[in-house]
Amino acid sequence: MFHSGFSLPGLILTILLILAYHSTYSQQHDAELISQQTIVEVNANRLVQTYDFEVRINNRSGDKYAEISIPYNKLNKLNNISASVFDNSGRLVTELKKSDITDKSAGSSMSLFEDTYVKEFKLRNHTYPYTLRYSFKMESNQFMFLCRWFPVLNYDIPTLKATLKLNIPISYHIRFRACKVESPKIDSLADRKYYTWQADYINTVEPENWSPSLQQFLPCIEVVPEKFVFEYEGQQSDWKSFGNWHLKLLQNLDDLPLSEKIKIHSLTEGIADKKEKIRKLYHYLQDETRYINVSIKTGGMKPYPASYVAEKKYGDCKALTNYFRSCLGEIGIDSYYSAVNAGDDIEPVDTAFAAQQFNHVFLCVPLDSDTLWLDCTSKLAFGYLGTFTQNRPALVLKKDASKLVMTPRLTENDVIEERKIKATIGITGEMKAVYDCNVRGEKYEYLSQLRSELSESERKYYLDKRFVNNGFLLESYEINIPQRDNPVVNLVFTATSSQMMKTYGNESLLKVIPVSFTFIEDPKKRKLPVQFNYPYARVDSCEYEIPANYKVSTIPDHINIESPFGSYTVSFQKNAQSVAVVKQIIIKAGTYQADQYPGFYNFINRISESEQSLYITLTNN
Repeated sequence: MFHSGFSLPGLILTILLILAYHSTYSQQHDAELISQQTIVEVNANRLVQTYDFEVRINNRSGDKYAEISIPYNKLNKLNNISASVFDNSGRLVTELKKSDITDKSAGSSMSLFEDTYVKEFKLRNHTYPYTLRYSFKMESNQFMFLCRWFPVLNYDIPTLKATLKLNIPISYHIRFRACKVESPKIDSLADRKYYTWQADYINTVEPENWSPSLQQFLPCIEVVPEKFVFEYEGQQSDWKSFGNWHLKLLQNLDDLPLSEKIKIHSLTEGIADKKEKIRKLYHYLQDETRYINVSIKTGGMKPYPASYVAEKKYGDCKALTNYFRSCLGEIGIDSYYSAVNAGDDIEPVDTAFAAQQFNHVFLCVPLDSDTLWLDCTSKLAFGYLGTFTQNRPALVLKKDASKLVMTPRLTENDVIEERKIKATIGITGEMKAVYDCNVRGEKYEYLSQLRSELSESERKYYLDKRFVNNGFLLESYEINIPQRDNPVVNLVFTATSSQMMKTYGNESLLKVIPVSFTFIEDPKKRKLPVQFNYPYARVDSCEYEIPANYKVSTIPDHINIESPFGSYTVSFQKNAQSVAVVKQIIIKAGTYQADQYPGFYNFINRISESEQSLYITLTNN
């Protein structure tokens, strides 16, 4: 019996339209997360998380989503893993067997040992589409998070339906934050409280050039207990209380051996200036220790003691930072262990949500007229705060006074690339260019790593990709670091090209060596903001030597483009048998939203068009 208001033909038509829509929608994606349910329960300080997934695999490319990896560690007991595959008609095809599951360490090549592991399995079908359903359970007695819920397989895979259910004692206090998820439904029954969140991810997000991290555009929920036990009792109601808990992890870890104390005093003896003492010890740290991940205990948050690094001469960021903090403390210099969310992209830290939002630690050292930020894993210049940690909030740990402090931002002077180019034109029109480049910022970091860690063939390959203009062939190069504590690398290389001069009768066009730009989307297609984490700055001073059988006929007009997003200038000077070209490009740091993007696009497009149209006209004598 159908309810009034629906006719049988109308209902059938509706169902057919829904099925047709779903079929068309599915064909757009390799896979889709049909449903995902997470149930989180807290009972007597025991956390139980149950996960259920239903994934539809639409084609061979989607098979990678039937390869399941479940990370865990000794603090989280993983059990009840089950999985089944169903064909398109819903018939059971196969079920997961215990022998199908492999268990291995999740350590990377940079890890000595870790207490993080992963269970993996593959469960596929040879006919498409098919559906994989799998589930597992996590249990823990020590935890700082109740859940970090991201109901997304991958940014390009839709989630049709996702549910998070939280079941806690009514007296249990929590804090949560949500992104792209509606407010929860909250119910109470007897002595329990129930939260339910619903989410989907239908309008998938595609990465775009210079876009922010995609994670901030995905649905997520993070839930933390206000009070917790994670080796020590702690609170995360504010940054002061969270910092006090974090400091407990560092208690009694400054146990430098006597031999190390003697070495520290001998290195700094006779140095009056505090900053120079720090510099001396930082060089010692760089020369005598190396970075390697040794994350065990307390979920990888507790560092190894200073004595461990003094003896082994290695450690991860936590161990090396704690060790160097102990070294400075030995000579009476205060410094502060600090946590930061490091990375190539600046990802937002919710300053109102006191919780573990960080992935790296370094050292804050206040001086009378300055503050040093020292990355104890770095081999770069003393006091250099690189692209990895600049311009973002860091949690500086201090007893009863922990707080978020913005790290300094890189300026145009910190990142500028200065290239002096001497280009000679052969009688056949081939150009030979000698580049003398002083690079800073991200390219300084890149070249320093290239110089110290890669083989000759690898270095040449990456230099060709990153520094040599299209159409040029790299012939030779030299990488120099003029001064240890000056964050600049000098790169000298020679490259040749037969594509820079075209002859038409007795007239030739000599192309000015361009600056290439990353392609950017038309404003009609662009969906995401543009984010420059630090400025882009370059100055090219190029001299083109003209062959004796040619004379300079015309040179381009000077160019000056000013914009809220930066500036671009090019000037030309004609000499007897040469042309000097000075080019300067600056793009300001910042995040530019959709309403600003057309202006930004116009600015970059004008520069790109200018770069492609700069020619010097030569006449054959």
